Amino acid sequence: MPKFDADEFRGLIAEGGIVGFTLDTNIIDGLNNNGNLDNRILLSLETLKAKQVATILSDVVAKEVGSHMAQRHATAHGELASTVKAYGKIWKEHAGLVEELAAKMAPADSIGAHADALLQAFCEKIGVEIISSNGAIGVAELMERYFENQPPFAGADKKHEFPDAVALAALDKWSQEHGPVLAVSKDKGWAEYCDGSEYLYCASDLGKALSLFHEDEAIVANFLSSLASEPNGHGAAVILDAIQRDLDELDFQVEASSFMEWDAEVEEANVESIEYTGGNEQRIVASDGQSVTFLVTVNATLRFQAGFNFSIHDSIDDDYVSLGGTAEGITIDHRYQVAVTITGKGSEETEVDDAVVNSATKLRTVDFGHVEPFSEPEPD
Repeated sequence: MPKFDADEFRGLIAEGGIVGFTLDTNIIDGLNNNGNLDNRILLSLETLKAKQVATILSDVVAKEVGSHMAQRHATAHGELASTVKAYGKIWKEHAGLVEELAAKMAPADSIGAHADALLQAFCEKIGVEIISSNGAIGVAELMERYFENQPPFAGADKKHEFPDAVALAALDKWSQEHGPVLAVSKDKGWAEYCDGSEYLYCASDLGKALSLFHEDEAIVANFLSSLASEPNGHGAAVILDAIQRDLDELDFQVEASSFMEWDAEVEEANVESIEYTGGNEQRIVASDGQSVTFLVTVNATLRFQAGFNFSIHDSIDDDYVSLGGTAEGITIDHRYQVAVTITGKGSEETEVDDAVVNSATKLRTVDFGHVEPFSEPEPD
């Protein structure tokens, strides 16, 4: 696969073209300082399930992670045991307390099982699939890669890359069966291997890689937040303008009641204000590598002015005789849904490219209620 390109990758994500996500040991170890896999970035992998992206780990990586966790736990256990012992030598009058603390410490032979249990719990929470490396690469091919310095083998320490070679072969096999996978690793060998793979991409920064999967949501959340916090801001103005354009382009049906025959024509239709009513709910309807389109629900206060002409029926001539008219104004509230498109993914500045009223929420009829012929208009 060509080198990782964020813009290309945005397009793949929008098209549902990425089906798997995986991590190298060095990424997990870098975020797992306490050995408990409770880092918030690692835990955020759970959100990929909603994207229909499988989080996978090679069994080689899983075993390395479990082994490194056990080493950390063993180090902590040994340091505590040593400290308790040293404390007992200094404060001999507290020998009972020292014995009690020592008795409450986890047995040293349970460290491995404890680390394995934490890893299993993490995988269950996130929904991690451990994929087997069994049969992923033959010995002959593995040794050929080694002696010919093919990725991930390179440099003087290439003999240490055998686990990576097996892990990558397993991931490559899985990707060939299921579809493209994004791997995150700081290892140059992983990046070079992915460059030569048909379905593997490789990124070096976990935070940036994950953010690509949630870039749409971040853009939409920022826009919706601006609507709520800045009712007279740019976002609100964009929505208001879209509704006003819709009003300007529509021919409304006027409804009213009167004791005379009448006909009417809307003379003015203006948006006085809007209020965002959608909360934090996001309704993304389209996405590609450059833009995202979503629906925004607002309550709009609208002001209408219509001219009414009244007439009576002349039974002699069988015709209607005009008796003049009056102007009537009315203010109503109407709930709109506006489709907003924002462009500029990956840039420092995104911008609204388009905003259009959803046709299903267009205003078709304005009811002026009961209209009195020849009434004087109310003063402003």
